[in-house]
Amino acid sequence: MSFWHEAIERLEKILAGSGLEDGVVTLDVNYGADVCQYPKGVCMEGNFGGQSGQFITSEPIRAKTRISFMFGAPLATQKQRAAAGVITNTVSSFLNLTRKLHPCTPDCYAPCLAELSQKIAGKKVYLVGPMPVLERALKDQVVGSPEAADLFLVAGDGMTRDEDVAAIDEYRGKKQMIFLGPSTAGVSGLLKLEHWCPYGR
Repeated sequence: MSFWHEAIERLEKILAGSGLEDGVVTLDVNYGADVCQYPKGVCMEGNFGGQSGQFITSEPIRAKTRISFMFGAPLATQKQRAAAGVITNTVSSFLNLTRKLHPCTPDCYAPCLAELSQKIAGKKVYLVGPMPVLERALKDQVVGSPEAADLFLVAGDGMTRDEDVAAIDEYRGKKQMIFLGPSTAGVSGLLKLEHWCPYGR
């Protein structure tokens, strides 16, 4: 079972019988939003019950959809997984299931990167998803294959592309994984995964 399906099954159980599963989440693109510095892409934003969540992706969509669209869905494409990500984050925000679902402001970028670099110093790192900031900052640590890594850093589209989803599923529980920023917060909270977002809100 994919980590996506496991997380969504947990959310489905939390919502069961509440009526919220039939609620409609509005998905849009917010080009002006503050975003995490790590993932590459645009901000897809969800709104539900006065709360919002975001997911940074190269495959954003605009739509209105029921929360239950995710339940039992194959989530076979990058667009579907990104939509599931933003819905999961938005509903997690509404239910207060996890913290740090909104990004820090740009003045926090430098200290966040410095603290993350210190935390993973000396480790071989596999970047799951496009992350230009980390490709530059960690160039001496980044390795080209999951097998060679001590730890995975996961952000944004790293949770949606076929090869990256397969790598996460194969190595989860076998190698350290740190999920970065608000895009990964909902799934991280539901699955109790290590999450990094010290300055998020």
